[in-house]
Amino acid sequence: MKNLLTNLALAVWMTCSAFSQVVNPFENVLALYNFNNLTSSIDPNSPAYCAPCVVATDLSLNHLTQDLHFSGGPDGSKFRCFDGWDTAYDFGFSRPDLGQASNTLAFDMIVHPGEAVSIAGLSLNWQRPYAGAVDSILAAVFWLDECGVVQHRASDPLGLGQIGAWKSLEFSFTKGSAEFPTALAGSGETYHVELYAWGGQGGTLFLDNIALLGTCAPIPEPGTALLLGLAGCVIAMRRRPRP
Repeated sequence: MKNLLTNLALAVWMTCSAFSQVVNPFENVLALYNFNNLTSSIDPNSPAYCAPCVVATDLSLNHLTQDLHFSGGPDGSKFRCFDGWDTAYDFGFSRPDLGQASNTLAFDMIVHPGEAVSIAGLSLNWQRPYAGAVDSILAAVFWLDECGVVQHRASDPLGLGQIGAWKSLEFSFTKGSAEFPTALAGSGETYHVELYAWGGQGGTLFLDNIALLGTCAPIPEPGTALLLGLAGCVIAMRRRPRP
């Protein structure tokens, strides 16, 4: 019997060890759009993945057109081409609300009550198919503060130089009107995410694997938060030098 229990414990340990070594490809992803589940060009661009702390809307177009390619993407699978971008920069960060700007791709991400998120950036795969395609792009995130005023964080504009090859790009939200909400201030928040491209002749841009990057951050219940605060006070008192 003892040997049986020992062998069973060893099997459980080996199984847990194997699972612990599996890399979660969505570990630092809040919302992902990769188009692999689409069956036609008119299908909505539903998120392929959402982190447990959020829900996300379909990727929407405002004055852009789109098509679906069934092969040839960065991973050999499906991708979208988007056309109708601006030929010259015409993008504003001052907004009356969270409505989508013209000539952009956008989605909303809603944080579940009792949760918060830490937004780290946005990544995507891109390809310029010809010289008239857009050659610059930026990403921005908008939200309403506690007073109902629209705030934002945005990336610097990034150049899209090469033609005819898939490339990856990661945006960092380095500037804006305010920092992202944290802890209770971010619970239940709606984040409006936009991609804006321009330049060239405003021509087609191929996109795939659009991912908002970040992590979930559960907010402690009041009782737990109080205990954590008391524990911190005790540690601080123990470290205080004695007279």
